[in-house]
Amino acid sequence: MTPTEDDISAMTYEAALAELDALISKLEGGSIALEEAIGAYERGAKLAQHCADLLERTEQRVSQLVVGADGGIGERPLEAAPAQPELRASLEPAAQRRATRIDPADVPF
Repeated sequence: MTPTEDDISAMTYEAALAELDALISKLEGGSIALEEAIGAYERGAKLAQHCADLLERTEQRVSQLVVGADGGIGERPLEAAPAQPELRASLEPAAQRRATRIDPADVPF
């Protein structure tokens, strides 16, 4: 790794995002030389990738609290909701599915 990559890999998400914002503002201003703009763009791309990597690792660590049938509280990995409504319905608890059913009499047409 080059020194530039080393200092980016040690940055927090907030620090990397702040520097990326500053670089974007500088590039949008258009008042920098071409070589400096190219260097800023390359560093910005590395900062953006670092931020994306940190977010991905954080998402993998996030847990959701669940209440078991015995009333005990536990944790499990947070899972993204399925995109398909029929799959999502099959994963919901039965009581919740019953609560979200639509009464045909409530439909206004």
